[in-house]
Amino acid sequence: KKRLDLAGPLVANLFRILFLKLTKDVYKYLQRCIENNQEFNVQMAIKASIITNGLKYSLATGNWGDQKKAASAKAGVSQVLNRYTYASTLSHLRRTNTPVGRDGKLA
Repeated sequence: KKRLDLAGPLVANLFRILFLKLTKDVYKYLQRCIENNQEFNVQMAIKASIITNGLKYSLATGNWGDQKKAASAKAGVSQVLNRYTYASTLSHLRRTNTPVGRDGKLA
């Protein structure tokens, strides 16, 4: 039996992680505003760059997950598609990463 991590669930999980990070940052900003008796500014609280930069980082490097938790991220998820010839393109599209370790047991 083979399992594949398809693009939809991978991007959805990545977005979920980044959105939780965004909500934690908004919560911290709200706490700071309450402690310092300041007005809550939504534009200052919500940083859209968190989600944008997180998606860009994962697609560019192939390390699927948060930048700061790179050790626990999946490596090699996104790769540059080889388009030298039609046959090499098809070969590159058909490759899968199997989670089998050196000893032959599933990781």
